[in-house]
Amino acid sequence: MKGNAWTITDGNGMTHELSCRLRSFGGPEITIDGNAYRVKSSSWLINMVDYSIDFPGVNCHVVMIGNKFRLAVNGTYNDDGTAYEPLTSIPAWVWVLIALSVVGGLFFGGWICAAIGLAFSSIYITAALKKNTKKVIGFFVLYLVIAIPVSILVNML
Repeated sequence: MKGNAWTITDGNGMTHELSCRLRSFGGPEITIDGNAYRVKSSSWLINMVDYSIDFPGVNCHVVMIGNKFRLAVNGTYNDDGTAYEPLTSIPAWVWVLIALSVVGGLFFGGWICAAIGLAFSSIYITAALKKNTKKVIGFFVLYLVIAIPVSILVNML
C-alpha cells in the first residue's frame, strides 16, 4: 500500500494491516490490525520513532523521522530497498549547533533569528540522523548567512 499504510504477510500466510499517522496532540500513532498504539518520540525537538513489530517469521520496523514514515521488513526498507539501520542518537556537536542557532539567534537577533534557528535545527537533526555531516554544516552556514544580516537589521532598528 502507499503512504503510511502497509499490508504485511507473515510466515503463516496471514495478512496484517499496518498504518501510521501523526496526531495533532499526543504524538505519532501506529495502528496494527485495527489496534492503535501511541508511540513516544526519542527527541523533544523532532519526531524520532523506531518501533519494532514482530509477526511469525517477519520482523518489521516502523521508522519515523519528522513527519515521514518508512517501513523496514526483515532488514530492508519497503520504499527503496536500502538496508535498515536503527536510529542512532544525535551527536553532541549537532546539539551545539542547535544551541548556537536558537539561543545565539535569540540573544543577537531576537525572536526572528531564534525562530529561523529553530526551523534550521530540525534540518540539522534530520541530516544528522541520515549521517550527512556536509548537509548539517552547509545548512548551519546558510543559517549564518541569513541570521547575521537579520540580526544587524534588528539591532539597527
